[in-house]
Amino acid sequence: MRILFLLLLLINTTAKAQSDTTFYNTVKDSIVTKFNRGDFKGIYAMADSGFKAGFSEPQIVGLLGSAGAMGRILSSELISEEKDHRSYRLIFARKSLQLTLSVTAPASYNSLGLSYYKLPVVRTRQQFLSDNPLKTQLDSVVQKAATIYMSNKNVAGLSVGILLNGQMYIYNYGEVKKGEGRLPGANTIFELGSVTKTFTGILLANAVLEGKAKLDDDISKYLDGNYPNLEYNGQPVRLVHLSNHTSGLPSMPKLTSGEDPFSPSTHFTPAMLADILHHVTLDTVPGTRRAYSNFAVGLLGIILEKIYHMSYEQALKKYIFDPYHMQQTQISLSPDEDRDVATGYDLEGNPTTYWQNDLAQAAGGIRSTTHDMLLYIQQQLDPRNKAAQLSHELTFGDVNKGTGLNWGVMTTKTGRHLQWSHDGGTDGFTSLCMIYPGLHAGIVLLTNNGDHTDDSFYDIGRSVYKSWLH
Repeated sequence: MRILFLLLLLINTTAKAQSDTTFYNTVKDSIVTKFNRGDFKGIYAMADSGFKAGFSEPQIVGLLGSAGAMGRILSSELISEEKDHRSYRLIFARKSLQLTLSVTAPASYNSLGLSYYKLPVVRTRQQFLSDNPLKTQLDSVVQKAATIYMSNKNVAGLSVGILLNGQMYIYNYGEVKKGEGRLPGANTIFELGSVTKTFTGILLANAVLEGKAKLDDDISKYLDGNYPNLEYNGQPVRLVHLSNHTSGLPSMPKLTSGEDPFSPSTHFTPAMLADILHHVTLDTVPGTRRAYSNFAVGLLGIILEKIYHMSYEQALKKYIFDPYHMQQTQISLSPDEDRDVATGYDLEGNPTTYWQNDLAQAAGGIRSTTHDMLLYIQQQLDPRNKAAQLSHELTFGDVNKGTGLNWGVMTTKTGRHLQWSHDGGTDGFTSLCMIYPGLHAGIVLLTNNGDHTDDSFYDIGRSVYKSWLH
């Protein structure tokens, strides 16, 4: 689950930044101290009037709260120093974020940005395992793009799946586990991360088609307890809002106990869900502003369990895995099973544990293979699959850049083809699924590398698509 892609860069440059080192260190240290205390309003209060004119306190508090789900900032280090801003790496227990600042006084800033920390890629690897036969133009296109990605010394393995006019092509690179010399295969299991959300969208679409639910249902209909706070100016959060990221719910909420509800070590309970929902404060009418929310999709999964009267994984198996013949795809992994499961590695190349959390299931809990994901793409392209087709229909935005039921829906800038897509990532895995109905084609990329910022990974998919334009 790509649960840490949470903050957009926020910049307001109405005042000239001060380059004094003392000013910067004072502001940065104050932000870190307040962040670790959970004093997000205090961080907002440090902004100058120009920044506050562009961003409201609830916006910034919500964004900082999402980052707060990662826990305390353990340390920080200077990354770069420019004339009008400086960037720092904020190091948390599992992840790092990048803080970008422009300061105007010893205790004030006029721009503040939080984004993923992007580790400089060291492209020193020259040799790696591969099963690419290098016989066709497609083979060559994949090889060229994959070679750039695999040159990153921290990348372990990569599997590329392509569906074109009903024909499947699979290319594998690197290792399932570092040092074992074993190439990934068509049935090697990877974590999908947020690509899981598209499965959740199809389950919602199926529930609508079966008359079990309506997209405009008030979510309170499916919640135990009373939540008058889950509306704004009389407009409630609806099921469709959970699926297109316009609910206004936070992405990574914290429990009042301070626990991270998405942590693999947290046993998520109904009481924890009530705790989170009772502390939600909406700041706009649901359905009017898109802000990516892992929690919203996790909540949708819990609601779907009530709608279907079965667990989320049971619903997946009944309505997607079995009908699509996705025999290697599941959420739970038993230690007794003899499965070809890839070992995940974080952005710095260290092995990670597998992701498992009840709240995370519908937002990023599925594990799958390249072969199964090509079967999944095949079903998305089948006009007879009414639930899949409904999940692709726009519910927010327009055809240039919009959202269906958890699918990104857009028209490509080159070629002007309709594209349904989603990417994803967990601590040790990154994934990408892109489908082009006009070309009757799709691409899936799976890697056991948790660096979600290496553009050369996504360039593999873009290169394959562009090769179809000639």
